[in-house]
Amino acid sequence: MKPEPSYTKHRAKFTLATCLAALFAIAIVPANAQQSDDAALATDEDVETLGVFEVSTDKDYGYLKTNSATATRIGMEIQKVPMNVSVLSREFLDDTNAQSITDIFRYSAAASGDSRFGWRRPANEATPQGVFTMRGFAVNTLMRNGVFRYISYNLDNVERVEIVKGPAAVFFGQGYPGGVINYITKRPSFTKIPTTFRFTKDDNNGSKLVIDHNAVLSKNAAFRVVGAWEDTYGDRKWEFKKNINITPSLTLKPYKNVQVVLEVESLDESFNVNDLDWIYGAHFETWQSSSSDKASPRHRSYGGHVQDLRAATGNYYIPYYNSIERGAYITDAQGNFIQDTSFNWTARGAKATKSVDTFSAEISASPFDWLDAKYVFTHDNSRFDTIEGTNRPHANGINWNSNPAATAGYYRNTWTHTVDVVASFELLGVKNKVLTGYTFSDWTQQYMAEDPAAGRRWYGHVPGVWNATANPAGAASILGGSGGQVPRDAVIRDRYGDIKPIAEVFNYYDPGYDIAPDVSQALTVDRSVMDGYKQDLTSTYINWQASMLDDRLDLIAGFRRETKQNNGQHAISVFPWIEAPSTAYTDTVAYPPGEYGFSAGYQASNFSTQKGDSWMGGLSYALTKEINVYASVSKTFKFNSGVRGGQNEKDALPIYQSALDFGGGSYSYLGQTITSVAQAVAAHRAVGAYDDIPNESGMNWEVGAKLTNEDSSIVGTVSFFRGERTNQRLDDSARTSNAEEPYNRSTTLFGIGTTGYNRRNFRWRTTDLKNRIEGAEAEVIWSPMKNYQAVINGSWLWTAKTVYDKTKPAPGTTAFNALSDNSKANNTIYYTQRIENVPEYRFNMFNKYTFTDGPVRGASVGLGVRYSSKTVVSRSNAWYGFYAGDFVVFDVTVSYPWEALGYKIKSSVGIYNVTDKDYMEGRSALAPPRNWTFSNTVSF
Repeated sequence: MKPEPSYTKHRAKFTLATCLAALFAIAIVPANAQQSDDAALATDEDVETLGVFEVSTDKDYGYLKTNSATATRIGMEIQKVPMNVSVLSREFLDDTNAQSITDIFRYSAAASGDSRFGWRRPANEATPQGVFTMRGFAVNTLMRNGVFRYISYNLDNVERVEIVKGPAAVFFGQGYPGGVINYITKRPSFTKIPTTFRFTKDDNNGSKLVIDHNAVLSKNAAFRVVGAWEDTYGDRKWEFKKNINITPSLTLKPYKNVQVVLEVESLDESFNVNDLDWIYGAHFETWQSSSSDKASPRHRSYGGHVQDLRAATGNYYIPYYNSIERGAYITDAQGNFIQDTSFNWTARGAKATKSVDTFSAEISASPFDWLDAKYVFTHDNSRFDTIEGTNRPHANGINWNSNPAATAGYYRNTWTHTVDVVASFELLGVKNKVLTGYTFSDWTQQYMAEDPAAGRRWYGHVPGVWNATANPAGAASILGGSGGQVPRDAVIRDRYGDIKPIAEVFNYYDPGYDIAPDVSQALTVDRSVMDGYKQDLTSTYINWQASMLDDRLDLIAGFRRETKQNNGQHAISVFPWIEAPSTAYTDTVAYPPGEYGFSAGYQASNFSTQKGDSWMGGLSYALTKEINVYASVSKTFKFNSGVRGGQNEKDALPIYQSALDFGGGSYSYLGQTITSVAQAVAAHRAVGAYDDIPNESGMNWEVGAKLTNEDSSIVGTVSFFRGERTNQRLDDSARTSNAEEPYNRSTTLFGIGTTGYNRRNFRWRTTDLKNRIEGAEAEVIWSPMKNYQAVINGSWLWTAKTVYDKTKPAPGTTAFNALSDNSKANNTIYYTQRIENVPEYRFNMFNKYTFTDGPVRGASVGLGVRYSSKTVVSRSNAWYGFYAGDFVVFDVTVSYPWEALGYKIKSSVGIYNVTDKDYMEGRSALAPPRNWTFSNTVSF
């Protein structure tokens, strides 16, 4: 069996290509053909501006946003920005029930979400979180008011979300070439806006309250507070979300051209969310028939069973998974094998907890007509903790491993200072703006590890702990649990009446008969090991914007230099007794590594300086007053770390010495006779073992056109682009093998039991890889009359491939022909499948109509449709043939305004996934089934 070609002709290709053309065709409807109506949509709250940093909103209403501050760091008309920029308004977020970062992607072209994002551990500036993509690339540049956000992308206090497609690193720092997402929070307004209380109930009896109050204190002071409380539940057992957050802010205007904005955000959140669904349909029956016996070596390994099938048949394309069904199949108490659609693959008691406290102070000033300046200080203190546990089936179809897997904690305390200065001047008939800026971020990021003792679980709270059958090891196995809370005679029995061993209460759980175990009872949140790092990031940048030819031609160019200072490892091995200072490596006599629990070489490597550059250039030209064409090219980067050999020189010295000792003072390495440690270091350095890994790089080339008519009732963008990601750091398995690195897995260079014997001593890395995405996307925001508005977008990404990858020889090469059959299958799949989670086609539309006459005057009806072609879940051969995406989903909203006791009330019903479609965003977990919300918003 051979894999299908990577770019098969999709039956929707012609339809989607037509849709893309139609989107822009809509955009050239003459302005005089647009209709108008007396029923006005809600306008944006702020209509005044202060200098160049504020976003002008005098043309904005409803879904329509004509300006963006994200694309260029200063407020600029989207029409003139030579980049693809989308703005999701507050009204649009509410109408589409956007609650998370994944929801942001549901109505975005050239993007794909991740249903499993909730359980992913935090990322940082250099790593992505989750598998969602924009323009085919991972996303790690998630901002809040232009500053990197570590966790909890809270939408309750957001006024708008700005999305820049393609690299924007010249304005916001390192990142992947897919783009930037920037949350703009609600700020105090000097215009009177109503106070709102919005209370929502959902189909799982969950509740949520959001309060938004704005007060004009004087002509020079305004105050706003946004608060939210949430207590909701999912459609799976034990799913929940609890959230409480409050964001007060104060705007002061002490002088005519000076504005100060102070803002505080405090958030606490916890949740449990399902993380998988039934994907075992392909071979579950054969696994069950061959491995039902508990003693079978494959009883707990479905993957091992499929590997056996592949080896037996010689067909290494046999899929592990080829379908997905909601929930899981279990054996009920009566012995029937049934589907439980409410089954949660995340264990009971597992949860993630987030805490965020953020303070920001922003001062903007326009001291002269030609000079604007802004200073922003942000302090963000974030904490993320998890108790992790999963449910996985055994072959007998009855028992599951409800595994108390791990605990983890992440903490980050960040201080950020940003200064932007803009000089505006006219020279030789050219209007110029020059933005110069400086950003300094200082942070401590800490990982708090669980107790690493192998197999250590706390079973002191499990019935049976005092029973000799359930706990033959006695008190020694309790390991600090409070066994006294369990009655002496209490035990748990299985469906056959036999006493269950206390460990099997978890690892041999029977969901059709047992009470589900709570993994939080078997895991401690106390952590003895805290591994921390301190870093400084300094950025300087300059951006030039020019307008000429009667403002028809706009040019933009920018450059950014970033310097990251790594200030050492700050680790505590056993709190509070054993803490090695970050400079302990300089005095290993006073701080013996074995006693203080650190690696001298690794610690030394964490003092370093890294630098990287980003740049961009582009132009926009107005063909007419309504149509602009543009072109741009931009380059981004991402810091890589480490050395190519994967081992620090200081830590490698004992390995060289061990080889010398075993060889009687000499040994052979790659044809060279080594007689000293210094010579060994030099020889290894000569082959690149200690070369720094270069930074990752990303490029984007783009051309497009934008339209906005005179009254901005229609705004559209169409773009064609190529994005590339190179120098991604990867493990180099060939270079790590003994054939190319004799120090690894060697039984001849080292004596048995000595340092280096038969182990991987050097983990070689490579950056010889390039991924490429090519495609087109279009978006139209259309309001032909004031009581109708629509957001329509689509994309066609015809290329999503790996151009080359040193770690995986391509089919047809000599290196490929030398591979095993299994490796050939792996590499063939890798090169012939699309890059993961990149749909070839997307088409989305959400439109809303508001009635202006009759008994339903003021009522509105919204209809949304979301389409995605299939996406590859993984290019490993374990997942070959298993796809996500391939869905059409409909959403419907209805709202009606009314009054009671003098208060204005708007009641809204939203039904999402109306047809109850089973579909995946990302990988291996289905998106929510049909669900509804009912909300009432009181305004006064």
